[in-house]
Amino acid sequence: MVWGLFPVESLPGEQKYFIFSKGTYKVGRRGCDVIINTDKGVSRVHAEVVVNSMTSLDVHIKDLSKYGTFINKKTGSKAKVHDNPNKETTLKDGDLISFGTGNATYRFCFVPLIFFVYRSITAEVDRSVQEQISSIGASATHNWKSECTHALVDDSAPVEEDLLDAIMAQKPVILNKWIKVVAEKNISSELPSCADYLPTLMLEGLPVKVVDPKSRENCLAGYTFLFGEVYLYTFGEQLQSLLDVAGSKYLSINGFCSASQASQDGANSRVVLVIPAGSANQFNGQQHIRSLPRITDVKLISAIISGQLDPSAVESPPILVSSSCSTDETIVADSDVEMDTATTNVVTANAHSETLKKEDEAAINVDNSNDPTYSDDAVPPVSHANSPTAKFQNRSSKVEDGMMIEKMDKDDEYDTSVVQNSDIIYTQDLIVRDTNPPASFVSTTISGVVNFKRFRRRETESGNSYRSLIAFSKNPYRESEYGSEEVAEHVKAEKKRKQMEAISEDLFNSDKTRRRGAAGTSIRELLTRG
Repeated sequence: MVWGLFPVESLPGEQKYFIFSKGTYKVGRRGCDVIINTDKGVSRVHAEVVVNSMTSLDVHIKDLSKYGTFINKKTGSKAKVHDNPNKETTLKDGDLISFGTGNATYRFCFVPLIFFVYRSITAEVDRSVQEQISSIGASATHNWKSECTHALVDDSAPVEEDLLDAIMAQKPVILNKWIKVVAEKNISSELPSCADYLPTLMLEGLPVKVVDPKSRENCLAGYTFLFGEVYLYTFGEQLQSLLDVAGSKYLSINGFCSASQASQDGANSRVVLVIPAGSANQFNGQQHIRSLPRITDVKLISAIISGQLDPSAVESPPILVSSSCSTDETIVADSDVEMDTATTNVVTANAHSETLKKEDEAAINVDNSNDPTYSDDAVPPVSHANSPTAKFQNRSSKVEDGMMIEKMDKDDEYDTSVVQNSDIIYTQDLIVRDTNPPASFVSTTISGVVNFKRFRRRETESGNSYRSLIAFSKNPYRESEYGSEEVAEHVKAEKKRKQMEAISEDLFNSDKTRRRGAAGTSIRELLTRG
């Protein structure tokens, strides 16, 4: 059994004491095992606490003081230890011990330590752990019980139901090294911190760092989680109890109404749909929850164990692309109605091309109706380039009676699919368009009368185009390319080169001047000597 001496009143300078091993422990002033500073009547070595065994209630106290040691029993009686034979008496759980004048009073009590030894621990390690637990007077079990105070695990142990029970009971889950640290001490003023011995567990193959129970409290406050049937989820029967520990709310999908829930919880509550890890599309058929963000049950349990919810674990709701969404370059065909619409557009384009053909023929007839030399045999029937029945023909032109006429040879035929209107091949994700430009038919008159119906605008971009406004700029969005990094580096290098040239030229000129001066002096000396 682990014994403790705890001060009845929390006064400055007083500490708790835990006894982990049998032996004799001195009580007194500085240098003793149990130090008392709140009572000046306490002797240097005031008393001794003798623990003969950690597995029984065989604990005695012996008085060695001048002012005495007193025992207050649970019955209310007060006895002086000095009056007993050999100045000692037996201590029991709950006794109050007063040292000196009575200002320092401690409660002697049993500290229950019951360890849940997780079954993932190997047999060899398990024997060592059992011995260490017995040495400090604690007890151990391999089955989770509500009386357990700690859960001992190995690093990288898998998460199972009994371990989640310990987490739901808000008991610390620690490494078995913690017991070894406790067993190495005889008496201590505190238990080792559990925060230094937190394990990393494995949940469905993913590592999860365990936190202490206080850090886990209210870690999911402000969230409301929606659940389907319990049997769909991993650890479904325990998941909702874990959410209670994390401080969040939970509702059934069938009983959820987005409007009423928003009014009840306010703007600070966030509703998240919980989906089974193996069935991502489990609830896609229910319209009232389709727009909610979602999280898998495994990631939710991981967030509870680790004490924090990673924002990346919450997935955005799926976006449904409507069949009416289309652009000039993309056509989404998801139904037979859209296929019918596309077919109608092709028929309309063909009818429009036939109209253009008739207009072209009428224009030529009007221009030559007053010319008596004009013959219908001279001009073949005009075929519009965009006509669905047109052929790809070679052109030739001649001038007859003041009219320039272009003809096309019918010898070379081309596949009609090349010159037909842009055919759209509909697939689910890909659309292929005919990008070949249509052939054009040009007819002008020598007299200068222009038939404007012959003009066709080709390859014209819709809207304003920076490329047409600034034709020779590499980047049309910039007025100048001077600000680019390459140009800036080139300018710096050019400046440096010019500076070096200037320095070289100065040095050359100064050296040249010096040499000329030296040469002049030598001539004067020669003349003087002569």
